[in-house]
Amino acid sequence: MSNDQTNAVTRLACSFAIDLSFDKVPADVRDQMKLHILDAIGSGIAGAGTSLGEQLVALTALEHAPGPVPILGIGRTLGPAAAAFANAGAMNALDCDDGFEIAGRGMGHPGASIVAAAVSGAFGPRTISGSRFLTVVTASYEINNRLIFSMQPTIERFRFVYGVCQHQSFASAVAYGLLDGASADELENIVGLAGTLANVPSLRKYNFEDRPIVSLKDFNAPAAESGVRAVQMHRVGLSGAKAVLDGPAGLWRMLGSDQFEPAVIAQGLGDTWLARRSSLKAYPACRWIHTCLEAFQTTYEKHGLTPDEIEKIRVFTSRGIVTDFMDVAPRTMVDAQFSLPYALAALAYRLTPFSSWFTSEAMRSPRNLAFATKVEAVVDPQIDSLMRNERRPVGRVEIAARGTTFASPQFDYALGSPERPLSDQMVRSKFLANVVPVVGNATAAELCERLMSIENEEDVRRLIALASGSGDHR
Repeated sequence: MSNDQTNAVTRLACSFAIDLSFDKVPADVRDQMKLHILDAIGSGIAGAGTSLGEQLVALTALEHAPGPVPILGIGRTLGPAAAAFANAGAMNALDCDDGFEIAGRGMGHPGASIVAAAVSGAFGPRTISGSRFLTVVTASYEINNRLIFSMQPTIERFRFVYGVCQHQSFASAVAYGLLDGASADELENIVGLAGTLANVPSLRKYNFEDRPIVSLKDFNAPAAESGVRAVQMHRVGLSGAKAVLDGPAGLWRMLGSDQFEPAVIAQGLGDTWLARRSSLKAYPACRWIHTCLEAFQTTYEKHGLTPDEIEKIRVFTSRGIVTDFMDVAPRTMVDAQFSLPYALAALAYRLTPFSSWFTSEAMRSPRNLAFATKVEAVVDPQIDSLMRNERRPVGRVEIAARGTTFASPQFDYALGSPERPLSDQMVRSKFLANVVPVVGNATAAELCERLMSIENEEDVRRLIALASGSGDHR
């Protein structure tokens, strides 16, 4: 379909979300969405206590009074919009939250925005069952994934204008709106408000050249807050943009794309599930360097190497990684998440859990900083071409140690991508590693089991209370 053809995709998306019921979702999609809820909750519990998480929570204290919605991991409560902001920020703080990928091309981090908005929605006037919560989250993921895939820019446009998660205000509004009891007509107005509340596309202003990198690197928190605010605005009678997705001036144009394919949203909706293309992370770092991290870790562990034995690490990657990801002395935890040398040091010294990567002690550690200087990044023409033309980050490494060179295979897709999904057990293990230091073994184990059978919860608020360390969770 041409870019100037108007189609009723906004109404179609809203109708799909309203009509979706638990029994209409394929069992494998439900199972995958439970893993994503588990991962988002675990990332939020761990992220709330980091320096970035604490800053975001402190921001809400400037003008937000306590409310009904708990902040995961810390027990504090806020109103729905403020809590959505804080919880989404915490879920994204460690940069280990989920994504959506097609052929290695990353398109946002849906879980932090969607699950945070849904958590706020669970504390409204209605009792929300676990099956309803799961269904709403699934509908929101499906719409989110179709939306961002439909508005992917040309590679030429991407090099100048792109937003990582700004579109997620739409999906967050769907999640909160459904749990608030919106009708199809109401949801259409709500997403119209959410679309025009979205942040401007800002990837090209992340401060790669002049760090520190922006703190709201993915803008998940504003997207979650905007989704909740859109519902609140609708409830007091405000009007939003009509058919916000449709036509030549639709949301795709607002968010900076130069092309839009409405059929991606419309075709197969309810039959073909792009929620299946949602991905999970194995490392707390920008997805673009994950193939390089895995190449190093597998080779390092295969040969039983130690940090002191390593003389040099040569990473074969794209020009963008060489230019923007080689900071050897990151000042903030966000800088560290975009530092390939620092992430390799964290892997070499087996820092665990993920939150330990970003403590002030770890980031100032002479041994970690010295190890980072051993890393050299080399532009590989083939890998660079894949990144420049397909936005597919590929990586391989060579490790000089013990008088020889240990070469890794080339990793074409990141671990946790649809091509190489994490097993259920790996996701559970990641959850426990994130959560045990905060809530202890027993509570972490109970949380894991109940989240993985969330459809059996009569009132999901009790489960969220357990995750926040507050209230009656029986």
